[in-house]
Amino acid sequence: MTERIGKDVKAVFFDHDDTLVGTIEPKWAEHKFVAKKHYGKDLKDEEIIIHWGKPFPELVCILYGTDNIEEALANNAAHHTEFPKILFDPSIPLLQHLHEIGMLTGIITATSRFSFDHDLTLHGFPRECIDYTQTADDTPFHKPDPRVFEPAIKWLKARKVEPREVIYIADGLQDMKAALGAGFGFIGVQTGLTTADRFSENGAFSVASIADINNLID
Repeated sequence: MTERIGKDVKAVFFDHDDTLVGTIEPKWAEHKFVAKKHYGKDLKDEEIIIHWGKPFPELVCILYGTDNIEEALANNAAHHTEFPKILFDPSIPLLQHLHEIGMLTGIITATSRFSFDHDLTLHGFPRECIDYTQTADDTPFHKPDPRVFEPAIKWLKARKVEPREVIYIADGLQDMKAALGAGFGFIGVQTGLTTADRFSENGAFSVASIADINNLID
């Protein structure tokens, strides 16, 4: 169980949605809006939660009740900017601090490059403090499959960093399973759908939010 970011750690990677930015509140509202406007469907939280975390093209088709992936993606994208994700205020200072103390930093997310770049620009993330980014566009694999981290591991290897020297910080058990399967350490944050008890039951250490990560850095 990883509980500290010690001197043996050379890189700290983050999930994006509900780790560095709040996604559930605005994006569930967006899905409900799109489902009603374009498909006449009253989408409920109970349905979203069952499928949350699935690959996005699959998710929108399920939630909107359609087999037309391109249309579902287009309808969602048309309202993308109306439901912006919420920046967790400590996220940017944490990235800046890790950069200042010489850590490699990265964000590995299941969101699209289009959505991810929009978020970085909207919230003013300092790109010079983010050494590596990876989105759903960069790999055919999806968490909890540890192969999702293969591009990152290749990038790390070029910098002489081994997986055991990396911590992945994220909000879900699928993130944990993928990270541990890839040989990374893992720290959970309780800002998604996974509670402290659920993390603990599955052998993972977690903190209330990204604000607590600074306290774990040696």
